[in-house]
Amino acid sequence: MKKYIITTESGSDLSKEIIDRYNIQVIPMHVTMEDQTYPDGSFDVQKVFDYYEETGNLPKTSGSTPQDNAEVFKQIFAKHPDAYIIHIGYSAVTTVSFNAANIAAQDFKNVYLVDSKHVSIGAAAIVKATAQFIEDNPNTSPEAIIAFVEDIRERTHMVFLPKTLLYLRAGGRVSNLAFYGANLLKIHPSIILKNGYLVSGGKYRGSFDNCLKKMVNIFFKSYNIDSDTVMVVGAPGVEDNQKEMIYDLLRENGIQKARWMEAGSVISSHGGPGAIGITGIEKITD
Repeated sequence: MKKYIITTESGSDLSKEIIDRYNIQVIPMHVTMEDQTYPDGSFDVQKVFDYYEETGNLPKTSGSTPQDNAEVFKQIFAKHPDAYIIHIGYSAVTTVSFNAANIAAQDFKNVYLVDSKHVSIGAAAIVKATAQFIEDNPNTSPEAIIAFVEDIRERTHMVFLPKTLLYLRAGGRVSNLAFYGANLLKIHPSIILKNGYLVSGGKYRGSFDNCLKKMVNIFFKSYNIDSDTVMVVGAPGVEDNQKEMIYDLLRENGIQKARWMEAGSVISSHGGPGAIGITGIEKITD
């Protein structure tokens, strides 16, 4: 029976519970503020928002390097020489991380890479589902695991709603005209993943809370989501009553349990404070 170990980047925003439960090895991405670069996950995410408020500059995010990946691969093989590494990468079109992992993998045997085509909790949902698939199928092959990921990534859906467009505007993802127009008309555009890219989704009008309700309800009307795969992510600034509202909405949509994940500094640098997202894997239809 082969021993499989999953690796992924910190931008997947996996909870400590899932990391520990499935022995996931996390490779750091990076955040630069002024002339200092920090490993993602090594500091409080609130620091990202404080830096923007103080300087007016958006922190710069960057992917993991070949060295970052090689160090984690070395540590794994030092403990488990006969292991097979399954690297489930952060969306390859959004960062250099996947290419960096591919470069590092050239120096090792038994490292298999697959692009999740997702970020944040979308990637987390895929990582968790894959870890459970391996646990349920201990005699599976690396090729079967890669095929499993390639299947579920197409059925994984994620949407998030920024509370403010300041960070998307600062990052060049929203024009000044769209920013001021959205503020004037009280429009909150959602962000979705499409072919690995972060793109504009539905546009909702009204208060943030009302827009959030619309987004969640439309998400479950649009996809036949497996209730066991639902995850919710929130950046610092999400209020307790908003969390309760989300859980109430989930229950109304037949979701009795859902994991609440904390947004990391990479996605928070784009979404800003108070942003909330949801993900889930669509059931296979006959």
